[in-house]
Amino acid sequence: MRRVYREYYFNHHDVVETPSKISSREFGYIPFGGGMIRHLSFKGMGELAAELVKQAPSSVYCSNATYERPTLQMDEKGWLGAELIFDIDADSIPTSCKAKHTWWSCPDCRKGGMGTKPTKCPNCKGQSVEQMHWSCRECLNATKEHVRRLVDFLTDDFGVRRENIRLYFSGNRGYHAHVQDERFETADSPMRTDLANYIRGSGFNLKAMQDKTLSLPSLGWGRRAGLFLSKSEAPMKKNQKTMEQIVDANAALIDESVTTDIHRVFRMPGTLHGNSGMLKMRVDSLQSFDPQAQPVVLGEEPVKVKVNYAPEFYLKGRKFGPYDSVSVSLPTYAAVFLVARGLGGVAG
Repeated sequence: MRRVYREYYFNHHDVVETPSKISSREFGYIPFGGGMIRHLSFKGMGELAAELVKQAPSSVYCSNATYERPTLQMDEKGWLGAELIFDIDADSIPTSCKAKHTWWSCPDCRKGGMGTKPTKCPNCKGQSVEQMHWSCRECLNATKEHVRRLVDFLTDDFGVRRENIRLYFSGNRGYHAHVQDERFETADSPMRTDLANYIRGSGFNLKAMQDKTLSLPSLGWGRRAGLFLSKSEAPMKKNQKTMEQIVDANAALIDESVTTDIHRVFRMPGTLHGNSGMLKMRVDSLQSFDPQAQPVVLGEEPVKVKVNYAPEFYLKGRKFGPYDSVSVSLPTYAAVFLVARGLGGVAG
């Protein structure tokens, strides 16, 4: 794994995006087989690129914040501001397909199976069974819809210019939205909490929003509620069910803990995801973007892998699996996808 990642960064270090005010950012990385190393600083991209090739880490991170002294401990860094970033993950989107690709894995004997995890592993009787999650075209498309909703909130409700919203595929199952707008950089955590709650529809109250003439505001949630009710065949009712339906149809299910954290380190655009081997990459056209193909950037060289267990999955238009205690020859990108998840290892 480390050799493959090093080769990628040696040949493609120019793909890694340079963050603004790079010398004021905190960097960190996770080495293969180790824990997070952070509080690092680099003067420029040349220095960072050299470190990526040298260390060949599993994951690479950069802070959303800028600091006076980024290498010191958190309370000594001297916080200057933080970029506003949103995270939307397929695991958080309720879709009917979840039951089809939810599965379990036993870390003790490496066996697994589809469905909800059992209390004990049926193979070794171990009790440390883990619930695992896969993704499919349905839930990945549903995630795109929530990204579209987020962009709608940012542009229509908060006046962010579309060109100042950078969308990225996370490299796994979700998307990040980086907002390049100075108005939000000095916002503290409580302010960002209010912003996240608004986008998620928390506290939405249809009755309180309406005036005596039963009309709705033409902006914000009022506009969304009005559009929803105009399309509804049922008579308008100001009850809890109607409010829940409006929220379900319009809210963007962002991870609020990500948005509110002003000291967070985020996976760097242009780097490989440690759990998939896929790239965190810019998404210029959300509609045409294929998260199971375009971020797959590793090579085709065949690798023999002993797979413990894996449901079927699709990469670059090819179907792989299901596998259960078998040795199989896979292209490098598919082998890394499984090994990175701990589902197998390179066969001797």
